Parts: sequence; C-alpha cells; structure tokens
Amino acid sequence: MRLHGVEPLGLERAVQLLREYDRPVRVGMIDSADRAWYFLLFLTEDGSALVACAGVQQVVEESPL
Repeated sequence: MRLHGVEPLGLERAVQLLREYDRPVRVGMIDSADRAWYFLLFLTEDGSALVACAGVQQVVEESPL
C-alpha cells in the first residue's frame, strides 16, 4: 500500500497488538458510508471482542484521458 502512496491508519499499532495477543483472530472489513475509508477489524476467535483495527483511505486513480 505504501508503494502506491497509501498510508494505512493505525496499521503499526494493529500489528503490535496482534503480536501481543498471539492467538487466532477473525478478520472483518467494513467501509464508511461514503466508501472513502475501509477498516480492517481483527476480532477474537469467537468474534466477541475487538483486538485491533486499521483503516485505509480509498485511493481514486485519475483516468489517463
């Protein structure tokens, strides 16, 4: 993502929390109502609690025309 100029929000902290948690997780994704942001949710294996979250802003590439 960073190679394409996209800086994920909270990714480094999410990775740190996942390393500390050191157990299986479920992964989910939601998007904002305007679809400008996507969020990765890392939940406990049974889905009852949030372990970590990271956000990515949608990149709109301009048409070459």
